[in-house]
Amino acid sequence: MILSSTIGIIADDLTGANDTALQFFLKGSNTEILLGYNEELQNHVNVGTWAISTESRNIDKNDAAKAVYESVLVLKDKLNVEHFYKKIDSTLRGNITYEIFAALEATGKDAAIVAPAFVQEGRITIGGYQLSKGVPIERTDAARDPGAPIYESYVPDILKKQLGDNAKNMVGSIELNVIAKGALPIAQKITELIEAGKKIIVTDCVSTVDFEQIVLAMQKSPYDILPCGSAGLAQALAPLWLGEMKVNKATKTVPRLPKLILSGSATTVSALQIQKLENDDDYSGKSYFICLTLKDIIGGVCENVIKRVIDNLVQDNIVAIHVCNVLEEAKTEEGKNLLIDEGITKEALSRKITQYLAELAAEIKKQAEFILITIGGETSRACCAAIDSRYLQVADAILPAIPLCMDSSAQLVVTKSGNLGTSSTLIEIIQYFEHHENL
Repeated sequence: MILSSTIGIIADDLTGANDTALQFFLKGSNTEILLGYNEELQNHVNVGTWAISTESRNIDKNDAAKAVYESVLVLKDKLNVEHFYKKIDSTLRGNITYEIFAALEATGKDAAIVAPAFVQEGRITIGGYQLSKGVPIERTDAARDPGAPIYESYVPDILKKQLGDNAKNMVGSIELNVIAKGALPIAQKITELIEAGKKIIVTDCVSTVDFEQIVLAMQKSPYDILPCGSAGLAQALAPLWLGEMKVNKATKTVPRLPKLILSGSATTVSALQIQKLENDDDYSGKSYFICLTLKDIIGGVCENVIKRVIDNLVQDNIVAIHVCNVLEEAKTEEGKNLLIDEGITKEALSRKITQYLAELAAEIKKQAEFILITIGGETSRACCAAIDSRYLQVADAILPAIPLCMDSSAQLVVTKSGNLGTSSTLIEIIQYFEHHENL
């Protein structure tokens, strides 16, 4: 029997579901991520926080809204969720406005507070503009996302452009001059905007204190508010929703297994992380890297690649397969001609990369045991599906926004967004396992 739970997270990709769910796990809540809203809900006991990955970032806007609406109903009707959190991408990619309105309709909330900042990752909202480490998001890797590119940085306009002309006046904002004054002025502004007909209210945020004051303002408001944001806002909400829960601080131990890294991300951050791991002297004798080419992706998984992976996936070695050079290769004359000859668009290439890595994960799983580390939201979801992960249970925090998960068959899985972390993040993930492995 499924016990009553209190918190439900709806995210548009798996890495977002995981990094947000982790914030509630860190405050003592048993936390589980469902890889879709149609999953069988059996043998899930003592779960206090649920997250659903709708995989709706790069699909049709109406299909995305439907997926979110139905996910909320699953959380309400089958899992008895009391508190809802709509996770959105901190670089504003995806069908954000449609998904928020779908969540508002399904939950019956009065309005949504949208706080897309992720201060801990250097992403802030100021004057309504979204910046990543001081750079407007339209000048970052997010602008070049093949599935959901970003063309501007002013958050209210990004949201309004997904609405018809009649609905654009439903988006309002609260800027830093109000946020800095604290919870009461914020709550008063929320009331003013809702009474003026606003359904989506974008808030500036440049510090964790701002998150805390926004959360307190929502609590003070006479209206029923749907919080929407990144893992940063979730971190501030967790203690309010969970209260004084007992946090299990026992040290986690994991089996000594090789690590299989599958990266479908072509972001600058991911490339730096792969490069730093490859160049690290501490791992030079026990790591093996395969940089996939356009021809590899188009040709599909072959026995040669499988054999190279299996031969090196031994003891506690690291095998990393990545696509760091594929998009640059696709820009060359030879690459363009190859894609034209094959009839492959930029979006189709992205899907082929995901399919390749998922198929590779499935083939390797048949022959070896390993700890799976995936980079990129679509890659993470596809690889988990390929190895038949029906759900993920958060087991520990590797880093503040990167959980260690165990799937339905006890497979250890780590997922990381392509834009998340510093150049050392992959090394830090590997170091976590070195410090927690059974000897």
